[in-house]
Amino acid sequence: MRYVALLRGAFALAWREGTAYRFSFAMSFLVIALPFTLQVFLWRAVFSGRASLAGYSFSRMVAYYVLALLLFDFVQPTLLYDVADDIKSGNLAAHLLRPVPYPLWSAGVRFGSQAVYLVVVALTVGLISWLLVVLGYLNPGEWSLERAAAFLLVFALAWLVGLLLSLAVSFAVFFTEDASGLSKVVGFVFPLFSGALIPLDLLPRWLQIIGKYLPFRWLVYEPIRVFSGRAALLDVLPALLAWALLAALLAWLLWRAGEARFTAVGG
Repeated sequence: MRYVALLRGAFALAWREGTAYRFSFAMSFLVIALPFTLQVFLWRAVFSGRASLAGYSFSRMVAYYVLALLLFDFVQPTLLYDVADDIKSGNLAAHLLRPVPYPLWSAGVRFGSQAVYLVVVALTVGLISWLLVVLGYLNPGEWSLERAAAFLLVFALAWLVGLLLSLAVSFAVFFTEDASGLSKVVGFVFPLFSGALIPLDLLPRWLQIIGKYLPFRWLVYEPIRVFSGRAALLDVLPALLAWALLAALLAWLLWRAGEARFTAVGG
């Protein structure tokens, strides 16, 4: 119960910080909506004169990018700058005195800050989807409550994998002093191999083969396939659980080795 109370405090702190600047909060809607609007016009031009592309109709392609918009920022592995700053500045020493393990505290803070953004993205995606249905760009008849529930489950697991990979990238600061280079590499390859930039079906065959050995496809592309009915939940769930375990193991090993290194140098 003590851990729960402390994590709730971390979540509340991150939530207050995320909503403190109301103008920035409101502008987030515009920042999310504009790039997506450009993508809709782009694919409308691509589908001009053709009924389908790699098995996607225009309506299904638009639905694909709506879901990619919802997923991307929450599942993308990235450098957690507060973790990196704690390690580089030495503030980690104060955190090590707390009763809750630092990785759990960091996860609580991350969840709190993302919860604010999730509200913004969900509202924006909901409004965009409604407009697209009105315009005839989306066909709600292709949706299913059962598949939507399955999608929410894999979304949650994909978020967990992304968080664990983010912790692993951040704990690399123990050994490199600056993990921004690694973060930039991940930020470059993730959109491509996750399917957020373009559906993996449209990539060259050799890139699809490389992508099969990376966790990224399971964070965006496969959850979308679950929602659209192109993949079954039981086909995606085992892989996501396996990657969650591997990411947790990697983050734990880096943390334990980094903590020992930090204590030895700082002690």
